[in-house]
Amino acid sequence: MAARDVGSAQRPEGLEPEGSRSEGPRPPVWARSRSGGRGPQPSLSVPAIVTAAVALADAEGVDAVSMRRIAAELGVGTMSLYRYVETKDDLLDLMADQVMGEEGAVGPRTGRWRDDLRGIAVEYRRLMLRHPWVLPIAASRPPLGPNTLRRTEYLLGVMDGLGLDITAMSGLAGTVLGYVRGVVLTEIARTEVAGRTGLDGDRYRRSVGPYLTEVLATGQYPLLARFVALAEHDPDPDRTFEWGLERVLDGVAAGLEELRTEA
Repeated sequence: MAARDVGSAQRPEGLEPEGSRSEGPRPPVWARSRSGGRGPQPSLSVPAIVTAAVALADAEGVDAVSMRRIAAELGVGTMSLYRYVETKDDLLDLMADQVMGEEGAVGPRTGRWRDDLRGIAVEYRRLMLRHPWVLPIAASRPPLGPNTLRRTEYLLGVMDGLGLDITAMSGLAGTVLGYVRGVVLTEIARTEVAGRTGLDGDRYRRSVGPYLTEVLATGQYPLLARFVALAEHDPDPDRTFEWGLERVLDGVAAGLEELRTEA
């Protein structure tokens, strides 16, 4: 998460906050005291609830996450969850911050900004592919939990000491994260379409092949025809991602030199 990501945005559909909307803005869940809860489920806890919710979102998507469903997964009454997590929005924030703290999220910096940004980007893509539901949160209104804040501090630290002001530091780092999100969004969409239609890449190409051959034979799309004839149509996704990432890092390097010259 780049510092400029902190702001207002929409939440994923189907997870509207509980309670009255007229109460006004509430502080983040981490700014509110949370009791350990009372009642007949002494083993129930915030981490247990969040872990169950993350597993459910990973398996079935974020729209499947509800207090009722999580309670069923944990074998407790739905209302008992509200002793620990007040709203679904709070739960979503806690879920996102939990996955942001997964092992490998923040490692020691090398002191070489390009190597460090590359490592962040590769790890960030892996995290988003493990938890596709967290992408809209990370790209819109990231939670302000400890793991997310630690990631942001680490990211800005990679760009610190390079002669940039804080806005430029955030902007260049955010450009890299934006590339990662765009790639992951495409990868997730392809997986979802393949699952919905039952057509993987090869079967899809066979299904549209006759039509595309006819269209390209008109000669109106010579560059597209060259692409279809000569380009690699099923490239390794890791290699494709890494190739594009190097080009983005080239752009960051050029921007860094330009900003240094202007300073």
